[in-house]
Amino acid sequence: MSQEALLWDMAVEHFGSEVLLQMVVEMWGSAAPPFRPVVEHLSTDRMSQEALNILKIAQERVGAFVPDRRPIHDTVTLYARHASDLAGGLITRLPKGRLSPAMRGSRIEIELGM
Repeated sequence: MSQEALLWDMAVEHFGSEVLLQMVVEMWGSAAPPFRPVVEHLSTDRMSQEALNILKIAQERVGAFVPDRRPIHDTVTLYARHASDLAGGLITRLPKGRLSPAMRGSRIEIELGM
């Protein structure tokens, strides 16, 4: 998703850090290891420090670390499938009026199971 950083920052603003952390832990805790272990790196280059901190704390709480990857300062390394699932979960939880047109389109696709 090209607007992933915007989505995370919007979620922090809308839900607040504590609620967003609980939501992310809940969503991520039920994620299974992906069939294809493609990884993604989310960093402060793309998102706010607060959103990144929430992801780091949630990752630690659910133990969703990518094996054989060293921690990188100001970066969260996670499976691309998990990043996509988390972004999709945020899109469905944010009010439609807060979403950009592209995000609303993604939400419709998610709701229709596409």
